[in-house]
Amino acid sequence: MIDNSVIHQILAIADEENGGDNALDGFEFQVSSAIYLIFNELKDKKDFALIYEKIEDFIIVSDKINLYQAKSISNNITPKVLYKPSRITESDSSGLSIIEKMYKNYNKVMNELGEIKVECHLLICENIEFSKKLSKDIEGIKNLKTLSFKDLSEEVKQEIINATLFESYEWASIHATRLIPKSRHEEVTRIFIEDTINEILGDNKINSTALYNALTYEIRRIRKNKFELTNTYLTEQIHKYTSLENDISFNDCAYLLNDKDRRSIQISLSFGEINSFLQIKNHPILQDYQRISEYFDLKSIDDLYDIFDEIKSDNYFEDICIRLNDHEIKALILLFIAKEMN
Repeated sequence: MIDNSVIHQILAIADEENGGDNALDGFEFQVSSAIYLIFNELKDKKDFALIYEKIEDFIIVSDKINLYQAKSISNNITPKVLYKPSRITESDSSGLSIIEKMYKNYNKVMNELGEIKVECHLLICENIEFSKKLSKDIEGIKNLKTLSFKDLSEEVKQEIINATLFESYEWASIHATRLIPKSRHEEVTRIFIEDTINEILGDNKINSTALYNALTYEIRRIRKNKFELTNTYLTEQIHKYTSLENDISFNDCAYLLNDKDRRSIQISLSFGEINSFLQIKNHPILQDYQRISEYFDLKSIDDLYDIFDEIKSDNYFEDICIRLNDHEIKALILLFIAKEMN
């Protein structure tokens, strides 16, 4: 059982930088990494809590505190990549290198929670390799999945110390892991979700896209509000998405569209995406769906385009028309009709 006071202590630690929004691909890689790793915790039957963008990119608290810095960088990991000063930006004016940031945050948490084991991890894309320069003693180092910094050569350790602000490091508490490919991070994470759930619950059908979208939405929420995501929440979501009724497919109800819209790739893609979002509690799309459901009675409607024309002309739906494109509105209406008729 996780001590909630530990989570509260972490959330109370002051952040030195404002953070701000990450570059889109970097943020998406971070989210996939976080989701992948909490399912790994679940696979090991551990209680855990995920804290996002507090002190580090994210933190997973279980039997120890794991600090994660996720980097969607394109360079292989060499000593210089680890200790090279970072570019000064509006959201990060520290100029600290990767290893300096990791170790500074490690010390910050250790000072607050010294009795609990703390480890820091650099997460990189699976296609990035570890340079042989890191240690000549490790056979096949470039293809390692995880590298503990205690295994760096003594020359490299001294090189890092000479180039950074720390006179010593707890090398055994620092790790780097090649986790998921950058170009397919969501796909690989969803496959891992499916495999993990089948291993835990047996042969189960899971809407991994809907679950992934729900967790992404929740991570954005806890990121903003500085809350935690727990294994209890994750288990609830799993049961929710493994107990879904058969999903309505676009091909099953596309006949309700005219010929042009039936061939529309945008409507087809929006249909699948919106169908996933409808499973997310408090998602704006779900609220839009409920408003349409409460407003329209299919018994008094001839076809889908009667609803579409009404939405486009009625001030009651003005905010929906501002937020959604026409193809998204049509996909939402199509889902409404299909679910009402099902």
